[in-house]
Amino acid sequence: MLSKGQGNTMGTYGQLLRALDMDNRADEAHQFWVKKVSADLHSVPWQLCGLMIAVYYRNNMLENLVKLFKGLEAFGRKPTDKSIIQRVADAYEMLGLLEEKERVLEKYKDVCTKIEKGHKKSKQTSLKKKKDSGRGRPRQRQTLTSNNLVSTMDGPELVR
Repeated sequence: MLSKGQGNTMGTYGQLLRALDMDNRADEAHQFWVKKVSADLHSVPWQLCGLMIAVYYRNNMLENLVKLFKGLEAFGRKPTDKSIIQRVADAYEMLGLLEEKERVLEKYKDVCTKIEKGHKKSKQTSLKKKKDSGRGRPRQRQTLTSNNLVSTMDGPELVR
């Protein structure tokens, strides 16, 4: 559980890590991760862990990726996204640890095959619901013609 304000801090850390990654400064991102985040792996959100795993993977820092994943496993943390599992398995394979790759794929096969239900609605589904409910339709424009205007002393006035 994150303490008060820690969620905002983790969000800020995530932004900084993304910025360092986009600027091709993976070593600095790693140093920041080690100094500020990795000490509390039991409470770091998976989104942030996944981000760091992706940084390690893109920059061929496979030993760090494996170390991070093993640390998360040591706390009993289960990955929530199949892309994390795939990156870890690929890292094990590139490091020549095929048994570990198979272990990870077997252990988390339920995450890899899970079909997400109802978490994200497709755009078409939400548009269809709007259309069916009568919402989302453009308003008809009213056009004024000279027949709708009556001349008064102050100027033309609309008659309803």
